[in-house]
Amino acid sequence: MKHRWPATLIVALLLGCGDAPPDDDLPGPPQPFDAQRFATMEPGLYRSYLQLQDALAHDEFAAARMAATTLAGEPHDDLSRLAQAAADASDITALREAFRLLSEMLIARELPADMRVAYCPMAFHFEGGRWLQLNGDIENPYYGAAMLRCGALEDPADSSATHEER
Repeated sequence: MKHRWPATLIVALLLGCGDAPPDDDLPGPPQPFDAQRFATMEPGLYRSYLQLQDALAHDEFAAARMAATTLAGEPHDDLSRLAQAAADASDITALREAFRLLSEMLIARELPADMRVAYCPMAFHFEGGRWLQLNGDIENPYYGAAMLRCGALEDPADSSATHEER
């Protein structure tokens, strides 16, 4: 009788798993960091921002600071201060905090058609955090490799409201 519980546990685990999700519902494997990923995009605000988002998603602190420095040099006075704060960050945690504010400021603007707003409810001690990215798999800049796929793309019709307002 003592040796039946392991077998029962195994059967319960196998039955509890159910059917696997269809392959097309699964995110692709994480891609290695590629500093040239957005090189074919027209230079400017959104390319610099996406380079920063991508570097944070891959835990690339030096590349993120470089992208933030480039972003700070863009001719958008209202964003320059926040981008410079990100560029001056002493560690990746401080850079992610600055990126959060920068993201909210950009989300409030009219976005290019290929940009999407993504949201991670767990970021910043469950306060949540939004960011911009291109369509595709979630690439969470707030958790990086630890939780790269944590989050969801928002419905474009809902992107102008904050989660607290919903």
